[in-house]
Amino acid sequence: MSHYRGIVPRCPAMPALLGIIPFLLASVPALAANKQGQQERTARKACLSGDYAKGVAILSELFVDTRNPTYIFNQGRCFEQNRRYEDAAARFEEYLRAAGENVSPEDRAAAEAHLADCREKVAKEHPAQVVQPAPVPPPMLVPTLAPMARPEPATGPAVGTLAGTAAVPGPGRRRWGLVTAGIVTATVGVGGVVTGLVLNLKANGLVNDWETNPGSYSTSNEDEQKTYKTLGWVGYGVGAACVAAGAVLIGVGARSRASSSGEVALVPTVGPGQMGAMLTGAF
Repeated sequence: MSHYRGIVPRCPAMPALLGIIPFLLASVPALAANKQGQQERTARKACLSGDYAKGVAILSELFVDTRNPTYIFNQGRCFEQNRRYEDAAARFEEYLRAAGENVSPEDRAAAEAHLADCREKVAKEHPAQVVQPAPVPPPMLVPTLAPMARPEPATGPAVGTLAGTAAVPGPGRRRWGLVTAGIVTATVGVGGVVTGLVLNLKANGLVNDWETNPGSYSTSNEDEQKTYKTLGWVGYGVGAACVAAGAVLIGVGARSRASSSGEVALVPTVGPGQMGAMLTGAF
C-alpha cells in the first residue's frame, strides 16, 4: 500500500497583497494629516476674511479631535485679528491653562504678550467710569442780630409832630371842587344844546330844499333828515340835563362856602410809651 503526501495549492496573488498592506497602513496618517491641513487652511482663510465665527468653529473641531492646545491659541489670534479683544483675551488665558507645563517658554511668552495687548486695548475701548462725588454745599451762615438798645424812659411828657403829616381836606377845598365840577358840567351841557341846534337847523334845511326844489327829494335824503332831527333832540336833552346838573353843583358849592370857613388837619403825635394822632383846626 503506497502513501501520498498532500500538496497544498499556493495562491499567486498572496505576495502582492502582503506588499500592499504596509503601504495602506502608512497612507492612513498621511490622509488624516492632509485633511487636517486643509481644515487649518480653511480656518485661517475665514479668520483673515472677517468670518471669525466660521474660523473659530473649525478650530474648535480640530481641538476636540486632536486635543492640541495650539488650536486654542489660534482661536485667540482669530478673535484678535477681528478686533474682538475680550474674546481673544479669554482664548489666550484658556490656552495657558490647557497647555500647562507642556508649553515651551517661547510659546508661553507669545501668549502672555498677546494677552497683555488685548487687555490694554479693552481698557482703551471701555475706560472705567469714575463717579465724581456730589459737591457738598457750604454751610449756611445764619446772621446774628445785634441786641437792640432799649430806649430810656423820658423824664417828662413829650409830644412830637412827625414829618409829612396828612391834612384832611377842609370844606374850602370841597367847595371849590363842587363849583369847578358844576362849571365843567354846565359847559358840556351848553355844547350839547348848541350841537342839537345845529343838527336841527340841518334837518330844517333839507326840508326847505325839498320845498324849493321838489326834484331833490329822495328816500335817502329823507332818512338823513330824520337822523339829523333825532340827533338834534338828543343833543337838546343831554345838554339841558348837563346844564341843570352844573347849576346844582355850583349852588351846593356856594352854600358850603357860607356854612364853613375852617380847615381841619390830622397831626400824628408820639409820647412815652404811646403813639396817636391829634385833630387840629378851626371850626
